[in-house]
Amino acid sequence: MNKVELVLGQTILVELEEECLLGELVHIGSDRSFMRLANVRDMVTKKNYGVQTYYNSEIRNIQVMVATEQKPLDSSSAENVVKSKQLSLDYLDETLAQITDHVFIHQADIKYHDSIRFLKKQRHLGIAMECIEHGRHSKSPSLLSIAAFDSIFIFDIKWMEITADMRSLLTDNRYRRVLCNGRVVRDALQYKFGITLGKCFDVMIAHVAISKAEGKAVGSAISLQSCVQHYLNLPDKFFDMNIDFSLRPLNDDTKREAAKNVVFLLPLQDLFIHEIMLEPYYTSSNRYSHSLACNRDFINSLTDLRNGCEAIEAVEPMTLGINMESLNVSQQEETSK
Repeated sequence: MNKVELVLGQTILVELEEECLLGELVHIGSDRSFMRLANVRDMVTKKNYGVQTYYNSEIRNIQVMVATEQKPLDSSSAENVVKSKQLSLDYLDETLAQITDHVFIHQADIKYHDSIRFLKKQRHLGIAMECIEHGRHSKSPSLLSIAAFDSIFIFDIKWMEITADMRSLLTDNRYRRVLCNGRVVRDALQYKFGITLGKCFDVMIAHVAISKAEGKAVGSAISLQSCVQHYLNLPDKFFDMNIDFSLRPLNDDTKREAAKNVVFLLPLQDLFIHEIMLEPYYTSSNRYSHSLACNRDFINSLTDLRNGCEAIEAVEPMTLGINMESLNVSQQEETSK
């Protein structure tokens, strides 16, 4: 608590031993041993607790939420370091609403057909599966979750088959799919359901490439939860790692946890592509667009306007913001999958 700069009126995220709470800071103890929050809300259950007091001894972590813009948490100017992004309060509220408002489907009824009709109109889809940690060797895949930018659909594939419509969403390359650890997802789909997964953006691979570019060691087990917590700076207790997705009937906590595992895939892809991979391209585009406007002299700008070729020649070759070759995936490995 003493390491965080707190100001009355801030909206802060407080992580306790078993809870993550959001509230407005209304009082700080003179010795900074406690704080009082108003409009306290549990991030997971969304229950409101009004005004609450929390003591330093019970607080594990504090984050100041930003309502208008996302700011880097790391002020270091070192090169080749990807900074985490702090979730804005508006975005966090939208995400919590999506998680709560997920659509759960366990049979091919009207709700199923409405959901499929909606998903087929989308271009970008987040894909997550539960109980497939061992690929084809997994005992019984449990859930298939598909997320659009503003909606989440959870299909109980333990009770219903993967239908032809769902297969199309997984295989047709007109969709831009995003997942985490496509190696086990593809293996499970191919050998458990006879489905060949179509082209996907794997956020785990992006994380590995970024980590290698930073010179960091990469472990053999990289979870979606660790990626989300690293890049979007969520608290440790946001995900419940003790949920058993194989149990039936599914309770609300289990469904909500499945929604959490898919809701961040599209935002992570957007972060990786537009703020990391294409950062050199955006820099080059900005430099080109500024090449004429930077000349404030009206007459001289006419000369610059006619010399557009020079501005084009100044454009540097296109490179990604990360070195994908560092992944070192051989052609033999790729074709054998």
